[in-house]
Amino acid sequence: MTRKLFPCFCLTLLLAFPCLHASAEEVTSSQKNAQPDWVTFNPSPHHSSRKGEDVSAIIMHFTAGGSQAATVGWFRNPKAKVSAHYVVGRDGTVTQMVPLDQAAWHAGKSKIGDKTGVNSYSVGIEICNWGPLRQVDGQFVNYTGRKYDGPTPVQSEDGHYWEPYTDAQYATLLKLCEYLIDEYDITHITGHSDIAIPQGRKNDPGEAFQWEKFQVGLKDRNVKHIGPLTDAE
Repeated sequence: MTRKLFPCFCLTLLLAFPCLHASAEEVTSSQKNAQPDWVTFNPSPHHSSRKGEDVSAIIMHFTAGGSQAATVGWFRNPKAKVSAHYVVGRDGTVTQMVPLDQAAWHAGKSKIGDKTGVNSYSVGIEICNWGPLRQVDGQFVNYTGRKYDGPTPVQSEDGHYWEPYTDAQYATLLKLCEYLIDEYDITHITGHSDIAIPQGRKNDPGEAFQWEKFQVGLKDRNVKHIGPLTDAE
């Protein structure tokens, strides 16, 4: 694409998909909703009442996608009907998309123990990561079949490959969990795969996610359960 055509192309894209672009006024007025104040607030239209439920869980997801901007753009799209409270980029930057007093639409049909409707009592965190990878003709590809060009994949015990999470993401996630634990009586920090109904419906955050970093980093924070759930939990 020539340099002359590129600005016209960008303008056309923004006009066609206004949900990908937030005006300066919108960003400024929305930033007052940021919790904590070091994240950037960029609102998604997809949220609902918590129906009187107190926040008690933090749920980790992977985006199964590329850039943070692409995930934020999708969550702003009126057709998406999906969202999360936070999107954490590979560089550790955080975009908040739903106020904490509202339920984001991240868990779907779900439960922790016998309590269903996890959206109503949880905070959803989407982490930019492709998730599972596969080898084709000697190279790794993501689920779309496109070449994976990130860090060396992690191989799980079952032989599958996964994109590793970055140190910057872990540092940010720990900081964000600390904030949420200070604000709410958090009893569970777990993954989408552990709460989805039926079991096996989801596989995020996946085998590359290092739960031990949270079990160690938050060991003094009196959280009942951190990591994958068992049937008894």
